[in-house]
Amino acid sequence: MTVRVVVTADNHLNRYVARMPAARLDERRTRLRQAFRQVVDGAVAERADLVVLAGDTFDALDPRNLERAAFANFLAQLRDAGIAVVAVGGNHDSPRQTTDHGGYAPFDEFAEAGLLHYLGKPGGPGELEHVVLNLGGQRILIAGASWSAVGIDGGDPLAAANLPSLGDGAPDWTVVVTHASIEGHSFPGSFEPVVKRDTIAALGADVFIAGHVHHSFTTTIATAGGRPCQVLVPGATEWMTFGEMSGKPGFWIMELRADGTRSLQRKPITPQARVTLEVTGVELQPVGLGGLRPDVETPTEVLLDRIASRENPDALATMRIHGPVAREVYEGLNLSAVHEAGVKGFFTFDLDASGLMPEGIAVPGVSLERRSQAEEIAATVDTLRGQATDTEREFLERAFDLIAPYFVGGSDRAFTSDQRDATASPRPVDEGVQA
Repeated sequence: MTVRVVVTADNHLNRYVARMPAARLDERRTRLRQAFRQVVDGAVAERADLVVLAGDTFDALDPRNLERAAFANFLAQLRDAGIAVVAVGGNHDSPRQTTDHGGYAPFDEFAEAGLLHYLGKPGGPGELEHVVLNLGGQRILIAGASWSAVGIDGGDPLAAANLPSLGDGAPDWTVVVTHASIEGHSFPGSFEPVVKRDTIAALGADVFIAGHVHHSFTTTIATAGGRPCQVLVPGATEWMTFGEMSGKPGFWIMELRADGTRSLQRKPITPQARVTLEVTGVELQPVGLGGLRPDVETPTEVLLDRIASRENPDALATMRIHGPVAREVYEGLNLSAVHEAGVKGFFTFDLDASGLMPEGIAVPGVSLERRSQAEEIAATVDTLRGQATDTEREFLERAFDLIAPYFVGGSDRAFTSDQRDATASPRPVDEGVQA
């Protein structure tokens, strides 16, 4: 007999986006529910035996009643189809402490209603919380750990964990589910739990499922016993940021066969469209000022034309204007008109002109030299160091060490003096928004 398992994570129902108008936010949340519905409908169509939710099903600990009701209907649909559901919590929908919503997560109410099995304990030493299910003629042990703040500094939340010992015989399949990054696939410079490859090998499970990373991937790791462990990161069911556009959202269908073999099939989900518009200062300058723009077109018209060429009322869009530009060009820009056109032309529109560097404008006490964020921070640290006491300097250095990896654009000279080298890494750009 074959057990069919649908695996999903990072659905972020009830997602909040700062500054997005209420009507647009409601529509955006509807899109996220529609993406999750594709997972549920896919599970029913494929006659799945089990659905695994690997964390961040909800975007917050207190989702709206609308989201709770919709999720309850999804679970009822799965129950009526005879499909079991096992879930762990993620960093968005797990309480950090008992004083946080009384220590309750959104999954608790659904577990108490018998609609799913919730493995809500965070990682730590000892046996993992688990459930044993008899599905498709096979015995499946599912052990799991919800998001753990224990490893928030980059530690391994499962380093001291072990699989439960079943006194009534070994299972046909052992599956571990958690919500954390996997070593080698975590975001560079981030301070978050990371499960080491050696930990996965030592646990000795047949399948290791991890939510949290929004890009999907799969690999195998040899266990201590020599058997291959299938590592599966399902990824998100929708693009949550502009930084995720290199991958496609979706979910997985995994088959666990009685002969010990398994297979994986990726089911893509079409995301809401996104548009990124990059414009450099030289594109705004007329030929006479060393630029590319014909003299007959104003710099504002250049930006309006760029918006019109990609206009899509269903797409979330962002426009970034950056680089050096002549003073007269800068002063001639009508960014209000550009923003208005973007708002009319797209589902949401975010305009970022903070990177424009007007030439020939002198402000007393202010330097317009182009410097990266990392360089600005380093320069500020250098200034403060000269004014600080020994104790203050120690705290200053520690603060710099913690924040420097989060900023992009650093150069070798950005990390001089006594500051340690840090590798700058890009951070995801959030949803397109409009003021």
